Amino acid sequence: MATNNEIEFKQLLTQSQYQSIYKTYFQDVGTFSQTNYYIDTPQFDLKAHQSALRIRVKDDYNEMTLKIPAEVGLMEYNFETRVVPELNKSITTQMLPAEIIEQLEKMDFDLNQLVILGALTTERLEKEVNGNLLVLDKSRYLDFEDFELEFEVDDYDEGFKQFKNILEQFNMQHEIPDNKVQRFFKRKSNLFGN
Repeated sequence: MATNNEIEFKQLLTQSQYQSIYKTYFQDVGTFSQTNYYIDTPQFDLKAHQSALRIRVKDDYNEMTLKIPAEVGLMEYNFETRVVPELNKSITTQMLPAEIIEQLEKMDFDLNQLVILGALTTERLEKEVNGNLLVLDKSRYLDFEDFELEFEVDDYDEGFKQFKNILEQFNMQHEIPDNKVQRFFKRKSNLFGN
């Protein structure tokens, strides 16, 4: 298991902003693809706790991650998993690491209702900038595409200054977007009315 206190800043982009940032920072960087399978109950109990559970399919293994609010940023619990994700697949407690079960039990909902509700595929570019990680994402989900810039940092205050400087290069004001899982579920709700 790996735990990580994730501190990152995000900005949704238009396609033209995405292209401008790509040309400035990422022309010499290779793209890689990853698919997130989002897990929640039909009543969205995890979402109600500002938390998210996913299985990320990587080239050589699958990783299960629980993200929960922390004092600063999010606390991530990451585990390699043998669970093969499929849409509408029930996730039993036997499939969950003990540390994730321990965190979910604090949220007081029926863990037997967990199910894979959908998938989002991201084409990602990463580059180190000033000792931090600059990430450019193009994500596809539910017949939709969006573009996002992320900046993963160790120090909140210094990282935020650097992120704002990057945005200013492209005449952008920082606007905090919903995260990927929130955008996914919002679109799903708009499309299917649940």
